[in-house]
Amino acid sequence: MNISRLTAPITGEELRQLTALMQEAVSLGASIGYTDATKQVEAMSRYWQRQSRALTQGDVQFFCARIDQKIVGIIGLEPCGKYNGSHRGEVFKLIVGQAWRRQGIAKKLMQTAVDSATQAGLKLLVLDTRTDDFTVTLYQSLGWVVAGEIPRYALSTSGEYQATTLMFLLLPRQ
Repeated sequence: MNISRLTAPITGEELRQLTALMQEAVSLGASIGYTDATKQVEAMSRYWQRQSRALTQGDVQFFCARIDQKIVGIIGLEPCGKYNGSHRGEVFKLIVGQAWRRQGIAKKLMQTAVDSATQAGLKLLVLDTRTDDFTVTLYQSLGWVVAGEIPRYALSTSGEYQATTLMFLLLPRQ
């Protein structure tokens, strides 16, 4: 397995793989912005097309875990575009394919995003994740701190409103 930065433009094959990875995650109940893995496939594809443009403009970074040219995991990092927030960034869309879970891929992807943020001079990272999800414990094991919880934050794939937990990670000073 290797982890590399996704470059723009996203190729047709990468678009297909990223959409399939997202579709699988949503079908398993992931809270990543979509609620129906069947009806929202085109919207997922459009998401990645928009991200290709954001990559071109340098507004966002994505890191892919690949095994034999197959994308098995992804993570996004977006530096804050506000003048008073230029020291921070947001981590988002950490997705690992079901067949590849519990092999340390999520941890490696997260470490890659943290390393990239540190190299870019960021001082703070933030993320949000579904409160009742295993990811809260995963992120805490990587040093992330719970900042709070927002009730009824997102609609789940089962049609219920669920809480999200806000987390942060202070990066080393350089």
